Amino acid sequence: KIIAVILGIFCLLLLGVSVALAIKRKTCNLWPEPLYVFCDSFTDHSCLGCPDQWVQYRDSCYYFSKVKKDWNSSQEFCSTQDSELLIISDTRERDLFLGIPIEAHWIGMTNVNGSGWVWEDGSTFNDIKVHSNSPVQHCGVLLKEALQASSCEVPLPWICEKSP
Repeated sequence: KIIAVILGIFCLLLLGVSVALAIKRKTCNLWPEPLYVFCDSFTDHSCLGCPDQWVQYRDSCYYFSKVKKDWNSSQEFCSTQDSELLIISDTRERDLFLGIPIEAHWIGMTNVNGSGWVWEDGSTFNDIKVHSNSPVQHCGVLLKEALQASSCEVPLPWICEKSP
């Protein structure tokens, strides 16, 4: 009986330590692999900087919305989060996002005057083709490994980007 009691107390202590460690740790969204890892918030500084519900990749934090809004409302949401709609700024970021087979998400590119596609920050991009099948499609969408033009009024989820 004594051994059973001692083993029971030992198991309870192990369970308590496990719960305490789980509370002390926070989930850190690092991207790519592994997408979700556990890291010690007191010692692992790679996890600091991105808010909850945001994903970190290299020097940026990304937010993938779950609700749908038009392009302008999506842009306004990102602005309230001190961010902007996704701007693909280099080939690594392009390859990353064009390699994700996700449903349509607003990103920060427009072709308002028909003079060419530009990013929200005013920069242009090279080596990226935007698929369009209508002259009234002026806002950019990331859609299943491609960039697609869409009417800006269509309600879609969006991707925000900001620095940590």
